[in-house]
Amino acid sequence: MTFRKIVSDSALVLSGEVIERVLRLVLVIFSARLLGDVNYGKFTFALSFTSLFMILADGGLHQLIVREIARNREKAQVYVQNGLLLKCILAAVTGLLIYVIVQWTGKPADVMLAVYIMAAAMIVGSFSEFFASIFRAHQRMTYDVAAMLIFGAVVTCLGVTMLFLGFDYVALSYVYLLAHVLRLFYCMVVVHLKFTRLKLRLDRKVAGFLIREGFPFGILYFFALMYTYVDSTMLSIMIGDQVVGWYNAAYRLVFAMLFIPVASMKAIFPAMSLYYKESAEAFKSLFERSFKIMFLVGFALASLIYSLADRIIVIIFGEEYAPAAGALKILVWSTAIIFVGTVQTHATRASNHQGFTAKVVAASAALNVILNLFLIPKYSLYGAAFATIASELFTFVFHSFYLTKKLFGPPILKLAPKIAAICLVTGVYIRVIYEFNLFFIVPTSLLVMLGMLFLTRYFTKEEVAFIKSLVKAPGRISVSKT
Repeated sequence: MTFRKIVSDSALVLSGEVIERVLRLVLVIFSARLLGDVNYGKFTFALSFTSLFMILADGGLHQLIVREIARNREKAQVYVQNGLLLKCILAAVTGLLIYVIVQWTGKPADVMLAVYIMAAAMIVGSFSEFFASIFRAHQRMTYDVAAMLIFGAVVTCLGVTMLFLGFDYVALSYVYLLAHVLRLFYCMVVVHLKFTRLKLRLDRKVAGFLIREGFPFGILYFFALMYTYVDSTMLSIMIGDQVVGWYNAAYRLVFAMLFIPVASMKAIFPAMSLYYKESAEAFKSLFERSFKIMFLVGFALASLIYSLADRIIVIIFGEEYAPAAGALKILVWSTAIIFVGTVQTHATRASNHQGFTAKVVAASAALNVILNLFLIPKYSLYGAAFATIASELFTFVFHSFYLTKKLFGPPILKLAPKIAAICLVTGVYIRVIYEFNLFFIVPTSLLVMLGMLFLTRYFTKEEVAFIKSLVKAPGRISVSKT
């Protein structure tokens, strides 16, 4: 596989993710404004609560399928058919568990109804992700992007329409369910026609392999979801739905940024898995380039949003959500850490070190819960934001040490001074012109960043030449030769 192919796939997935995330952000904005902070908080509680259980529906199968099929496509059918049987069993267990546990929350009947609907939506969405993993394993990203856009278009267009017609957050939950069903139907048809026959199959050896090898992936996914959604759930139970609405106004903005590392690694992970098996040099080169780009993009965006947080919140959500600005200023730095952390965790998974990542993320999730228990009662949504950034930093630091010991060290010390200079100069510039219109501040700030990028020589001459060659000579350059 050429590096240009990887770049092409990344660009395609990024484009799809951009459109889908923009659509979802539009829905978030209208939901927050039309539902109000309290009802929006109730909806996000239903979303967060059900998301905490999605590990059971996932079972660690999705990324394992990508890794194994990318390495050996001849076994795709047996993996898919056995995996599908396991998914059906896991889905039934997940639905039952959510139904039982939500009874203990003491939430009103309408909130519990929203939870049941969102649970069904999330389980259906988990099946869609299973089938989408087949697209990724074969590097057929066009199908994956189409599936994302189907979901994004349906949930946003229909959701916004329903809200303008005066429907409540329970109706919005039904919209999510419908969008997931349509996406699943598309994925099933494409997989059946283009890749492999869809049927349930039990091969004890293969099923045992999927359960055993998928377990670390599943643990990793569980704890990743846990410290993504547990803060909203705990805020709802410990403080109230209005604060959850404020917190999620900030959280959804930074979450929207995560399409960049998520989409990039969707395209890069199959190549990483293959390169680890075939070429250590290519594997290291791909990791270092991915890390360098994510380091720059993550912290550059964080510095920009941090400087403009107060104005961004009021403009997008209104004065009602003004308290969210403080949380946004904290959360945006956790997002910057996630950008580089995502590259690290995918490197460990591609190199069969997913067990370590599972342990670290488990410890990080436990740390997040403990910090939330102490910080939320005293600092409310700001305490939850601090707990999030502390947990992400914990994961990042431990992975940095581990990769240095087992594989190769991330180029943190080499890049950090340049990143600090870029962010500092941009922040000072924004402070000077803070009263100007945002449509002037944002593009000129990006130009300042670009200027600092050249002044600090963040990319070497060889890297710049390589990027140019990607444009001029499609498909000729392999990772291992550059």
